[in-house]
Amino acid sequence: MDTSEMRRNYTSVVELARGGGFRAPSEGWSAEQVIAHLTANDELFLAVGEAIRRGERPDYDNLESVTEETLQRRVAEAGGMAALVDRLEATSARLIEHAESLSQDEAAAQVRFHVFHDGHTLVDEVRRWGDIVAGQGNIHIPIHIRQLRALIASP
Repeated sequence: MDTSEMRRNYTSVVELARGGGFRAPSEGWSAEQVIAHLTANDELFLAVGEAIRRGERPDYDNLESVTEETLQRRVAEAGGMAALVDRLEATSARLIEHAESLSQDEAAAQVRFHVFHDGHTLVDEVRRWGDIVAGQGNIHIPIHIRQLRALIASP
């Protein structure tokens, strides 16, 4: 799997997060919650990927990575943006490595893909694992890049 776009997008997120200057949102997630979400989501991807490698057929269900309480807990446990970003750098590196090492059979594995957004099911269907992983890098991460950019305080 070509991970160049995934790698570029994660680099953009990390640079934005390290650059700081975020304002508190009038609604939605803070910059810290966005980074906590991405880290939680990476960990979920890695757990599903490891299960596939063991020959299991796990489901992907992102509910825990979008729950306000979970994100707040992760932000508090990290103790600040710097630690959150360090964690994201580690999980994203592992996810990129996972994506690059997928065998054809692993990439073709059928996974129930259940995505929650704003309290509602956005996606609930079976997809190829390789397509789900690729979507993380070229669809999901860019959404959060735009979200972080929108949170940067104007001078």
